[in-house]
Amino acid sequence: MITIRRTVLERLTQVAVAGALAAAAGLAGALATGVAASASPVARKAAAATNPTWHMQAPPEPAGTTDQYAGAVSCSSSSACLAIAGNDFPHNLNLGTFAETWNGSHWTARAVPGGSGDVTLYGVKCRSAHWCVAVGAIAAVPPIDDDYDPVADLWNGRSWKQVKPPAPSPATAAKSDLTAVACSGTRACTAIGDWQNVKGATGLLAERWNGSAWKIQRVPAPVGGGLLNAVACPTAHACRAVGFDSKGLFSEAWNGSSWKIVPVPAPAGTAGSNANLWGVSCTAADSCEAVGQYEKGRTVLSLAEVWNGSRWLIQAMPAVSGATASQLFGVSCVSATNCEASGNAHTTTSTEVGLLEKWNGTMWSVQDKVLPAGDTSADLPGISCTTGPVCEAVGWHEKSIPNSHVLALRYSS
Repeated sequence: MITIRRTVLERLTQVAVAGALAAAAGLAGALATGVAASASPVARKAAAATNPTWHMQAPPEPAGTTDQYAGAVSCSSSSACLAIAGNDFPHNLNLGTFAETWNGSHWTARAVPGGSGDVTLYGVKCRSAHWCVAVGAIAAVPPIDDDYDPVADLWNGRSWKQVKPPAPSPATAAKSDLTAVACSGTRACTAIGDWQNVKGATGLLAERWNGSAWKIQRVPAPVGGGLLNAVACPTAHACRAVGFDSKGLFSEAWNGSSWKIVPVPAPAGTAGSNANLWGVSCTAADSCEAVGQYEKGRTVLSLAEVWNGSRWLIQAMPAVSGATASQLFGVSCVSATNCEASGNAHTTTSTEVGLLEKWNGTMWSVQDKVLPAGDTSADLPGISCTTGPVCEAVGWHEKSIPNSHVLALRYSS
């Protein structure tokens, strides 16, 4: 049985070979007070990544903390992005969720109120600088039997408004959350997640936003269970969600009225249950890219597949020079022939570097491997691109555990 997950760490390493690409941080908890910003150590390091088109930025971090990390980002334009992040506020006594906003010239740290509970945010989608929605889970304070329910926070450019989507009935689930969200408009969003009952059984969760309320949708589950990690909705009547099940890869399609399971092929020689799709991006109902990883032998390798309107097709991936393993977590496409993907690679020197790859309509290529000077680990789970393309990739970098810092890079072609 597949077990429900609640942290970025668990979501990004669920399928990886034990220890092969272990990420060093996760998002959990909530920050209900204001954020006092201090300069990120990355500002004192290299000003740019190896490839001159990807430039390191210096997002501010909450003061008085020693562990910060970004997990998701959404950009509505080259001058409007919002990233979801977390920290050990204060000093490992309580984990906190916060946000970072980009205005075209600098990042600003933003508090995320917990409202009546302990909030964890996983996914975000922005339609403008003044409209974003972030989804996750909310737990009671103090916790009650580790139960939690879905939560959605709306950002208007100045402040957050918390909305509580409906949870599956208590008879169905004791725990449920929303892990990713996609919006074709401010009145048309789809969020995906999962639930778990008191006996440990799990199921899929999908909810639809109509501009005023969330409503649970019926989602068929694969035999043996499965988990959805990402969703993309190019129109109000077309969504694609991807993830993994007990046998390997799978996806779901929304046609405006119902969901259905759509098969996804696994690479030849794959240990089926150790394959996963973590990210998806669609520019049209018949044009999507999904990324993730698969295990071949004892090696974890990056995976990309394209949806051509009728089926998923495996794409050839480049070897990452100097790496013993790699995986992709996020992908963002501005057209069918222009996508950027982000993740990490494990090098022969036992370091983990942020990985950036590009699709040009014909082939994938490695753009950059990112590791700030003096660090031993870097990861880029989130990426978002707008017309240009102009992209933001976010994650974390660190020298030791737990002492990570927010990592952000900007790309302009």
